[in-house]
Amino acid sequence: MANEWVYDLTGKEVVFTGDIDGYPEEHLAEIALGLGASRVKEWINKSTTDVLVRGWSGRWKYGNFGKKEKQVAEMQSAGHRIRIIDETGFFGLRSGIPAPAMTPNVPESAARQVAAKGGAVGAPYRPGQFKGQLQGDGEHYRDPDVMERGLQAHSNTQDSLAKLLTLRGLVPLSPFDRLCNFDLAWQWTDGTFGIAEVKSNTVGNEAFQIRHGLGQVLDYGHRINHRGFASRLFLVLEREPEKPSHWTSLCSAHDVKLTWAPAFYGVE
Repeated sequence: MANEWVYDLTGKEVVFTGDIDGYPEEHLAEIALGLGASRVKEWINKSTTDVLVRGWSGRWKYGNFGKKEKQVAEMQSAGHRIRIIDETGFFGLRSGIPAPAMTPNVPESAARQVAAKGGAVGAPYRPGQFKGQLQGDGEHYRDPDVMERGLQAHSNTQDSLAKLLTLRGLVPLSPFDRLCNFDLAWQWTDGTFGIAEVKSNTVGNEAFQIRHGLGQVLDYGHRINHRGFASRLFLVLEREPEKPSHWTSLCSAHDVKLTWAPAFYGVE
């Protein structure tokens, strides 16, 4: 079941194993049911259980995993569609981020690496995910990046770049990690990953958006490189900036390619 994704828990029966981020079992069940799970059970049922959420326990029979995970491995070998996700993937579902399905441990296996070290930079691309402008109540602070990501211009620019990548035979990817929440990624034939942060820009907010986006994409690139993946970084704008030479030079000094719609020059 590796290299597959759990996009939601709607209609799924869920079982938990191990301790998960200090949450009591009843709270975890509430979260799962709030995410659309049909039921939360204590033990795996071969005919009805869909997802096992894996935490950690020092009391597991096999050291780095327990009886439930061993049962999942046996069920998958027999053709069952049950999938296992870790706690990071489970909590990511609350933000609409898909969880990578993990290969269960078996007796005498090595300790599991975290999902991001298992060869996955991103999940299958989710188009149009930021359409529908967010509305504030005028009294409470709203994260400007969250609001900006809801703008139509951001979504259109991102989807246009994804379409261009697809036409060039590349596979666009969306994030599955809240700490490395890039807008778009793709892999070239040499194994290098393009990592892009997309920003809408107007004359009034251009400087803020570019400065903000540059910091974000540098952080994402650093995280991706730390996980063992080679990357090339892109800051992608809705349109050409008012002072392209200044901003292009600044980004280039940090090994970031600045590009914009509709041509996306430099994205090869």
